[in-house]
Amino acid sequence: MFEIISSASIGLGLFLLGLKFFTGGLNRFVSVKFKHILINLKTHPLLGVFTGCIITGILQSSSAATVTLIGFVQADMLTLYQAAPIIMGINIGTTITSQLIAFNIGKYSFIPFLIGISINLISKNKKNRNIGEILIGFSLIFIGIELLTTGLSPLKNILKFRQILEQFGKTPFLGILIGFSAISILQSSSTGIAILQTLTGTGSISVYSAIIIMLGMNIGTCVTAIISSLPFDKSAKQTALIHLFFNIAGTILVFPFIDILCRISIGLSPFNLSRQIANAHTIFNIFSTMIFLPFIEVFVYAVQLIIKK
Repeated sequence: MFEIISSASIGLGLFLLGLKFFTGGLNRFVSVKFKHILINLKTHPLLGVFTGCIITGILQSSSAATVTLIGFVQADMLTLYQAAPIIMGINIGTTITSQLIAFNIGKYSFIPFLIGISINLISKNKKNRNIGEILIGFSLIFIGIELLTTGLSPLKNILKFRQILEQFGKTPFLGILIGFSAISILQSSSTGIAILQTLTGTGSISVYSAIIIMLGMNIGTCVTAIISSLPFDKSAKQTALIHLFFNIAGTILVFPFIDILCRISIGLSPFNLSRQIANAHTIFNIFSTMIFLPFIEVFVYAVQLIIKK
């Protein structure tokens, strides 16, 4: 058990370190002016969704993107009506990481790592060093996933662990609660989904149970935004509440059709368990956005009704 914990901890640590390097390098590489151009694409809800996708693709963190968005609303740079579709886009953008992980290119990850290290050692140019940092972070993400997979794979042979995970499939509400609690603690949906992909890939958990837990994680990712909005005025709190309402509504909408979502996700990638989870994550967020995008005014009206001061 000690070997499982130590190997998994090192893998998770490298994954988080890689994510930090990757997002840090991207943030510095992409100019502030470009981010402002993106945030000003706000004339149509679809452009708002696109903006949310792009921003989260750059930041590689839905929590960071949502907190940034709350800052824009607090500063009166965006209205609630403009922020709502961007939040929906943020949810779609956060699926990029899980799709990247599903490529399973861990055995080649030393190549961008060596290139990134070389650039950082040789170049004195800030832009080049940022590129080097992006490459280092990108490689560490996959090195971490490889170690995490190796560390967690023995869990599939532990009967008690498998019985606990099977219980999630029998009690969906428990799975959603576990997912919500995990992301409330980890404060990173990308990390949570990566762990789910690893557990599914090693055969420790079924795709069905993983999708149920993923739904809970989607709600749990709202906790950071809610906490960050507390010191601000009502508009910031309303923005965070829209995010929570949207994710809860999406879970309620999809919950009765988990079997269908599971079959579609498996059908798209029948031989890649990791991508099946990534597919479910992506389909869930795109489907929720398509259904709820026409009802932005309803979400805004609801949060304004609840938070008036």
